[in-house]
Amino acid sequence: MAEAIAALDEHEAWIDLLFTRFKIEIAQDRQPALFRALQNYAESLEETLVSLFLRAQRRQLTQDCWAQIIHLATNHETRFYRNPAVIGLVATCASAFPRPRILSVGCSTGEEPYSIGVELSLQGFANFKIHGTDVSVPCIQTAQAGLYWVNDAIPEKFAPRLNDGQRMRFTSRLKDFVSFEQHNILAERPIDFAAPNIILTQNMLIYYRRETRIRILESLSCLLAEGGFLITAADEEAHWKPQGLDRLHSHAATVFRKTP
Repeated sequence: MAEAIAALDEHEAWIDLLFTRFKIEIAQDRQPALFRALQNYAESLEETLVSLFLRAQRRQLTQDCWAQIIHLATNHETRFYRNPAVIGLVATCASAFPRPRILSVGCSTGEEPYSIGVELSLQGFANFKIHGTDVSVPCIQTAQAGLYWVNDAIPEKFAPRLNDGQRMRFTSRLKDFVSFEQHNILAERPIDFAAPNIILTQNMLIYYRRETRIRILESLSCLLAEGGFLITAADEEAHWKPQGLDRLHSHAATVFRKTP
């Protein structure tokens, strides 16, 4: 019994630390996987969960250690054209602007921003900017490199195959339209991408409590340019009733438009 209580307290301590220091919330159903990953990481450092926590609490961890812990604590499930209907919806919304600026919040390893860039290029958009943010440093490093396993959803003219035939790298021409930034959406530091016309966040808000979701949505709505679109996954907005934004009908996602 004492061991069970100790383990419970140990886990709660990690949850509290991640929220207090980084405003990262861990959903109940994701906590077992997190603690398994943290345990493996601690063992790779010849530590235990407890000793690693104590070093973290005393601010004795390096920046690289913290980057890995944050990476383990956050969700990174993604793929190219994960939701084609939403990618198409973004392209439709982008057609309302001569030079659309699109912000992808919680972009993980970058597949979503690159998918949007490919789609806009295929549809003939000549001038656009896409900016992806994620709390994980390793994820953003992958996105910035633009190097991935070959995926048939991406035409080779945008990401030529390497000599090994198994990997592809996005061309500098497409990467000129796409940028990335490590950013915690709950941090006070603003995102380095002013007045986006479209803000997209898919399957990120579900990992936060309702009140935190609404706080994030309010923050994003303030960032959005007038006449711009805020797109979330269906039912992810937690019945948010914003002021100054109209809810639009869409089967692919939940869409709000900021009143011009």
